[in-house]
Formats: sequence, C-alpha cells, structure tokens
Amino acid sequence: MKQFTTIFIFSIFFIGCERKNQNSYTSNANNLDSLISTSTYKNITKEERLEKALLASEIIQNNDTLVISSDYYFELADSFFQLGETEKCIHLLQKLYRKSILLNDNEGIQNASYSIAIVYNKETKYDSAYYYFTKSEKIHLKKKNDNLLGNLKIWKAEILSFKNDYVGAEKLAIEALKLGIEKDNNLLIYNCYLTLGSTLVGLDNYEKAVDYYNKAIRICEKLKTNSNYLSYKCQPYNHIANIYVKTQKYKKAIAFAEQGLAIADFKKIDPPIYCYLTNKLAYSKFKLGNKSSLKQFEENLKMGKSISNIPVQITSKTYLGEYHLNQKNNLRANYYLKDAQLQAHKNNLFEDELRILKLLSSANPQKKFYYTNKYIHLNDSLQDVERTSRNKYARIEFETDQIIQEKKIVENKKNEISKQFILYAVISSLALLLLSIILYHKNKNIKLEKLFRKQEQALNDSQIYNLMLSNQQKMEEGRLIEKQRISRDLHDGIIGKLSAIRMNLYEIKHSQSPESIKKHLEHIACMKDIEEEIRNLTHELNTTVFSGSDDFEAIIKALFSELNINPLAKISIEVDPRIVWSVIDKNVKMNLYRIFQEALQNINKYADANLITIAIAKNETSISIQIADNGKGFDVTHTKKGIGLKNMNHRTMELKGQFSIESKQNIGTKINLSIPIEFNSFEF
Repeated sequence: MKQFTTIFIFSIFFIGCERKNQNSYTSNANNLDSLISTSTYKNITKEERLEKALLASEIIQNNDTLVISSDYYFELADSFFQLGETEKCIHLLQKLYRKSILLNDNEGIQNASYSIAIVYNKETKYDSAYYYFTKSEKIHLKKKNDNLLGNLKIWKAEILSFKNDYVGAEKLAIEALKLGIEKDNNLLIYNCYLTLGSTLVGLDNYEKAVDYYNKAIRICEKLKTNSNYLSYKCQPYNHIANIYVKTQKYKKAIAFAEQGLAIADFKKIDPPIYCYLTNKLAYSKFKLGNKSSLKQFEENLKMGKSISNIPVQITSKTYLGEYHLNQKNNLRANYYLKDAQLQAHKNNLFEDELRILKLLSSANPQKKFYYTNKYIHLNDSLQDVERTSRNKYARIEFETDQIIQEKKIVENKKNEISKQFILYAVISSLALLLLSIILYHKNKNIKLEKLFRKQEQALNDSQIYNLMLSNQQKMEEGRLIEKQRISRDLHDGIIGKLSAIRMNLYEIKHSQSPESIKKHLEHIACMKDIEEEIRNLTHELNTTVFSGSDDFEAIIKALFSELNINPLAKISIEVDPRIVWSVIDKNVKMNLYRIFQEALQNINKYADANLITIAIAKNETSISIQIADNGKGFDVTHTKKGIGLKNMNHRTMELKGQFSIESKQNIGTKINLSIPIEFNSFEF
C-alpha cells in the first residue's frame, strides 16, 4: 500500500511556487496569509484549523479580483486533505485548474491536475484519477520532465493493475522503468519493480514476478537515506510470501515472511505491514498443520480494527473462517466469512470476495448452489467491468489526445501568424546582414589599400636605403682612390726628399769636432723618425677598410683592427665558413656592424682587457654571436645599463633576435646574440 497522504504532500511541495510580495495585495490578502500559513496551525485543535481553512477558502471564493499565488491554493488544499475534507480539497484544486486554463498556464494545469488525480486516487475514484493523471501527463510530455512523467505512468499502471488490465499496466510500468533508469531515480525504479511484480502475478507469471520483487530488494539498498526505507525493504518480502501462499509453497512463504519481519519491529513502526506478514506466516503454518495460528489471526484482526485498516480485517476474518471451517466449526466459520464478504463487497475488493464466496459454499452445503451462482455472477461481472474499464481508459486517452489536438489546431493558427512575422523579421535581418557584409568588405578593401600603400612606402624606403648604401660605397671607393694617391705622393715625394737631405747631412762627417758630430747626428735621428712616421701613415692610408659590400667578414675584422686602441690586447675572430654573407639582408649586416662597433668601444672604455674573442656561428634557423673579453667585468644585476647596451639590445630586438649579457668581476664579460635567419634567406 502506498502512503497517499505523504505522496500528496510531497507533490504539493514539488510543484509549489515561491510566494511573492505584491504591492497590490489588499488586507484580505494579508488575512489569507495569516490563515493559511502553517505556522498558525501549531498548538490548535483540528476544529480550529478547519475553521481557519474555511475562512481562507471563503476569501478566495469571494475575491476573484484578488491576486492570489498558486501556492496559497496548494497549502489550503493540503489542509483540507489532512483534515479529511476531500470534497473541499478537490473543489479548491478544480478552481486553480480552471484558472490556469484561462491564463494558459501549462505549469499550473499540470500541477493542479496531478494533485486532483492524487486525491481522487486516495478516494478510490480511479476513473477520475486516471483522467487527471492523463491530463497532467500530456503537459509533462511537452516539458519532458522525465522524473514526474515516470511517477505519472506508474500511478496509471497501478490503476490499470487494480482494474485487472495487467497488459496495459505492464506496458506503462516498463515505460516508467526506462525513465527511472535513465534519470537514476532509484525510488521510481523500486516502485516500477513492485508494480511489474503485481501485474505478472495477475498474469499468473509467478516466477518472473518473484524476479522483479528480488530486484526491488536489491535496489532498495540505495534508498537507505529515505525515511520509509525499512517499510520499502520489507514490502517485496511480503509480496513474495503472498506468491508462495497462492502457489501453496508454504515453507517458502514462511521463510520470506520471517525475513521480512526480521528487518525491523513493524508492529510499532508500520502496523499494516506487520499484520500482512504475520497473517501469511500464520496461514502458511496453519496449512502445514500447525494449530497455533488461531491466536495470531485473532490478534491481527484486533490490530486491524484498532488502526481502521479494512484489508487487514478482511484477510484476518477470511483466515479465521477457513481455520474454523477446517476444524468443522461451520457456525464460527460463517460468522467470520459473512462479515468479511460484506466488507469486501462494500469496499470493492472483489478478488477477496470471490475467494470468500468459495469458502462460504463449503461452509454452507445446503446453500452451495446459491454461493456458487453468486461467485459465477460476480466473476462474470468482473470480466465485463475489466473489458469496460479497458475501453474506458482507452477512451480517456483518446479524448485527452483529441482535446490536445484541437488545442494544437488553435496554436497552429497562432503559429502561422507568428511565422509570417518571423518571416518578415528574417528578411529584414538578412537585408541588414547583407548590408553589414557589404560595409565589412568595403572597410576591408580600404584597410588592404592602406596596407598596400604602407608596403609600397616600405619598398620605396628600402630602395632609398639601398641607394644610400650604393652612394656610400662610391664615396668609400673615392676615399680609397684619394688615400692611394696621397700614399704615392708621400712615398715618392716627401720620403725621397727626406732621404736626400739625410744623405747630404752625412757629409758633415768630415767635420770631426765632437760638438758638430753630436749636433748633426741628432738631426739625422730626427729625420729618421720622420721618415718612419710618414711610412706608417702611408701604410695606414693604403689599408682597405671596406673592400666590398658582400665581404662582411673582412669589414668586421677591419673594424676591430681599427677601433682597438690597446696595442697589447689580442683579438681573436672566428667566423663560421658556412655562412654566405651575400644572401643575408643588408639591414641585418648593418645592425650587426653597429653592435660590434658599440661592443668594442665599451671594451676599450671599461674592460681593460688583453684578450678579445669574437665567435660567429650558424644554426639551422639563426646566427649565434658571442663577444667576450677577459677584462674587469661588472655586476650585471646592480649596474645601470648605459646607452650603449640599450642600443645593442634595441638593434637585436629590431632583428627579432635575443640579447643577453654575462659578466663576473675580475673574470670578464660575454655578450650573446642570436639572430633568426629564414631558410630562403640563408644557405646552409
């Protein structure tokens, strides 16, 4: 048996909305809040609570213009439900249902119809319950709320199972089970296993039914956090024990009944399940010849009356009747069986009534024909009802779908109007998009044109630079010619004259005076110094400083020879012979030349070195350069970088290279460069 009240309350809180503070509420709304609020129900009697609920209902009924949140309806409906006022509860939910339809509020329709179905199901008005469950299901199909959709399907499956439509019930239960597995909803999976077990019992497939009940036992281990965990765990044992009672396997029935009772003290925490299990246990023992079951049957009947549980009372009376019939005490048997038959008929428990009629025909041999005919008539009626129910529920499904279809037609008309509007909107959007694309391409062309102009300007600048280099080379060639001319003049003219003077001066050797010799020898020595100086000058002027634009290695060597002011310093230059300088960009060579120039100037100023080493090597994608000296060195971290170092770093960055300095005091300094060279610009 499901706990209908608990599920109903859960459904209300599941679908309840947050209460809004609206400025338009009148004093009636404030009164409504105080009447419905659950905090006002503490420490008041049932009569006082009912009075407050009736006042709140009157406010809602008489104030159609009042803005009332749907959660007020649900809380008030829950109050009426718990107070046993189911008619008022349904009336209030029906009002909310109609209001939701007028507002075209699908969520409101879904929640209200689901709650109405729960109440009708509790009142055993299964046709109405099935109708409203179907209503809610169609809304959920649109929203695809799989968890609630699974609950709806399992409710409908139980109704069909109760109406003996086991095939339809099995179909719905399997659909619900798929949703439960997909959403990992263990409680829904558990309920699906129980319902499938019940439908298979109705189809006399007991072995498969036991299999599903065992699955329910296993999945129940995942419901330990649920407050009803113990009752959930026990129910499958009760159902399996019932199957073995039906199939007259009483020893197995006893085993499962005892396992179920061993789970917890159900006499205190769940009296109905306790009665079901102990009745099956006592009945199985009775069928195996144990006469001590009478006391348990009587105890369960007494407990069933105390908790007002009709099924427990009917089962206990049926077992007592069969027990006394077995003891040949027909009078006592008739007492219990007739009372049980009236209760079963009154509460529409026709399966129980059929069994009782069989026992009454045995307890009343003289009326056997009467009870047999009654049994046949009831059985035929049940089959007719079953067929009618199948048709009725199929019709409910059809009519619900038809209503939804009519609603769809109306919605389709609205959609056509919306589609036209959307079409115009799309056309306008496309036009705007096309205009945007045109503007984009126009702007792109403008940017490209600017880029081409910039590239053209860069090309012009490069040509100007090359022209400057060419002019500079011509100037250098002119200087070289001029230097050679001066060298020849110095050598052929001045040196010749000085040599002649020196030769003439040697004639004074004929004068033997010490003073004269000493004087003229000093002049001769001076002339020799002048001659040597002029010779050095001619040699320097005749030296090639820039012998060709492609002979970069010679330029570098000449630079270091020219700028080295320390005659004691030894310069070592190592250049990788694989480097083809003619294919390297002139801008790269120019910047490298300036970096070497700046480095040597710094060494001359600060290093006081006697060894300078330059190493130029090639890698696959770059040229690596190291300029090292064994001078004084300095602390890189604490020394402020001068303009020279900044210029070297800046030139390296222009070439997209890497620049670093390593220096230790009294050891020396290393300048490391790495300049990237493209493959198509460098020959390996």
